[in-house]
Amino acid sequence: MHNITSNKEKYHFFIGNVLDNEEQFRMLKNIQKKLVKKYRLKEYHWNNKLYTNFIYLGYMDNNTASLYMDNMMSNLLGAISEQFHKLTCKYTNYKIESDKSFHKVSLKLIDTENKIINIIVQYLHKYGILPIYPTRKDILKPSIDLVYYKNSSIIGDDKEAIKIQVPPMEFTIDHLSLIKGTPIKVRSGAPSLHDQMHYEEVHKYTFPLLD
Repeated sequence: MHNITSNKEKYHFFIGNVLDNEEQFRMLKNIQKKLVKKYRLKEYHWNNKLYTNFIYLGYMDNNTASLYMDNMMSNLLGAISEQFHKLTCKYTNYKIESDKSFHKVSLKLIDTENKIINIIVQYLHKYGILPIYPTRKDILKPSIDLVYYKNSSIIGDDKEAIKIQVPPMEFTIDHLSLIKGTPIKVRSGAPSLHDQMHYEEVHKYTFPLLD
């Protein structure tokens, strides 16, 4: 079991689900390679794991993340795990987002009953985020980040440019957990979610959904 201990280093923390199905993982890794080759992505990178991000908790040290979970978020996730069955999901379409440093290609997803975006994410945002960050208004729409890149001579500014087939396979989300992101390269300036990171589930804070 992975235990959170206090230190001065900071990490990115999320609530979500790391994909552990080997067939699905291989399929998404193949899409990553197709994106790089077909769209001639330059200065690209991706992370060590593929995961769904329901809620971003923040950039904090281990001790703060532990306090956040123990005093607030674990109770909310426990309630979800006692009421919701495993979620059957499917991919819908690609999206491209940009900031001042990188572009990001993600694969959007939904569950068959729309419980993620209509209930679970709303619940976690209202009772787990707003009491701590009252000005944070953006609510994430679940997706899987595939690749970050600096530029592409083909995509340009076209946010609908990705024409690779959306995977038809369904998949199951059977738990939610705390996910810790450690930047691979230390750099000056403000931390960015577009940095290349090493992700891991913190097993102490894993909440299985009902069968």
